[in-house]
Amino acid sequence: MLDFPGVSALLIILVLFVWLARRTRRLSRRIFRWPGVGVSVLLAVVTTVILGAVLIGYWKLNRTYDNPVSQVTVAGTPEQVARGARFEPYCSGCHSAGPGKPLTGHDFLGEGAPPIGTLYAPNLTPVQLGDWSDGEIIRAIREGIHRNGRSLMIMPASLLHNLSDDDAKAIVAWLRSLPPQGGKTPTNRLNVLGAAMVNLADVFEARPPITEPVTAPPPGPTAGYGAYLASLTCELCHGKRLQGDAAFGAPGLTFVPAAWEKEEFVHFIRTGTRPNGSSVDGDRMPWKDLSRFLSEDDDVRAVYAHLEEVAER
Repeated sequence: MLDFPGVSALLIILVLFVWLARRTRRLSRRIFRWPGVGVSVLLAVVTTVILGAVLIGYWKLNRTYDNPVSQVTVAGTPEQVARGARFEPYCSGCHSAGPGKPLTGHDFLGEGAPPIGTLYAPNLTPVQLGDWSDGEIIRAIREGIHRNGRSLMIMPASLLHNLSDDDAKAIVAWLRSLPPQGGKTPTNRLNVLGAAMVNLADVFEARPPITEPVTAPPPGPTAGYGAYLASLTCELCHGKRLQGDAAFGAPGLTFVPAAWEKEEFVHFIRTGTRPNGSSVDGDRMPWKDLSRFLSEDDDVRAVYAHLEEVAER
């Protein structure tokens, strides 16, 4: 991934400003010489900084990682498919055109986006993933690595890094069960502006390789299992310790055990209604999607138990 015309244009502009600086030094009249040299040198420095940012951006975009691919084969049992389907809301936010739409991919840089190239969340049906191995899909989910070895972008591998082996296999089984829809995902290509901009935000999701088995606590209304579920859901917006995240406008959740009863919390997740009768904004707090993921009431009680534990620390 490299915008050769764009990089070449920056190099030509840099050479031009250097030439102008040398040229203006030869002017006989100082009133023109030194301002001309100063402006030319300043523009050359600015261009050099921009070119450096672009080259660093392309290095990040093209860097490859040697995380090993597990040689796992997912059985694809009905139980695995059903469990994996719980993650549909997790995937559809980026990989579909909207709620209820198939996971055929989404253009992040569609209408209204800055002109920085093409950046797609890929099609997750067998049209795109049919020639991926199960291990490659699991590595992409938990380690943020594309099958070509490059880092994925805007893929929450940081949150999914502790996804259990069983849940990772369940997601693969569910994705394999989807009907082929849509077309192949276009190749992502960022121009020089896009390459420079990737330095401004942490959009790369490559994570350390997972080389040991990953297991989740046994399902049940326990704080341990609740911590696992919260790491896949609540922490996305409310932060690692669930104390709130200003960037998302998400409040802290440590007040919940002191203010709400356990069953009131279950009712809130199921209906979006607080104990005082007010309703939460479903766009800001996607309780319907969360309720689908925490499909058993004991799942919600487990998260509540985790909140009790966090609040006591």
